[in-house]
Amino acid sequence: MVLFFVMEILPLEVTAMGAIGILLLFNILTWQEAISGFSNAAVVTIGAIFIMSRALVKTGFLEVFADFLVKKGGKQKWLTIFIFLLTVSIISGFINNTAAVAIFIPLAIDLCQRFHISPTKVLLPLSYAAIFGGTLTLIGTSTNLVVSSIMEELNLAPFSMFEFTKLGIIFLVLGTLYNIVISKWFMPSRSIISSLTRKYHMGSFLTEFK
Repeated sequence: MVLFFVMEILPLEVTAMGAIGILLLFNILTWQEAISGFSNAAVVTIGAIFIMSRALVKTGFLEVFADFLVKKGGKQKWLTIFIFLLTVSIISGFINNTAAVAIFIPLAIDLCQRFHISPTKVLLPLSYAAIFGGTLTLIGTSTNLVVSSIMEELNLAPFSMFEFTKLGIIFLVLGTLYNIVISKWFMPSRSIISSLTRKYHMGSFLTEFK
């Protein structure tokens, strides 16, 4: 089963459900134990966070936010990118890291196209920014919630919402400086999608496909 998780032979959720099914089949787990995780506070919280994240996309928040960033940053593209990454980090402190990255990828690509920056110089720093922000609060990273719920099950005091915020701010400041000052020199510079489309004369085919 570990091999299935490592090699991703099947989707991870299918492998996980299959593992539970096998344990049930051989009476290693009871039905109560098998479904107990679905009532775990961490699982419910993560699910609620994904719902909130989707709401940000459906309400058109990203388009408004992109215009706001460009207006504030003006022609200073790296200042705009700095504001963008810092905002992602702060928001990531209150929603799941993975959800934060998924939400802001379209906005990152939009900013790259506006400023003619290779997406490779922004997308990986975007992931880092979400990770840094996830250290700010209890709900910023799903593993924080899991550990906190386990502590509660063991009759230990769970983490409070902002228990490690001070340490998280240190990671956030140092990480953001790295993203803006250092990482751009190591990230490869690849052609943006629009330039590749022109280079290989794909415009008409893409139009037909749409």
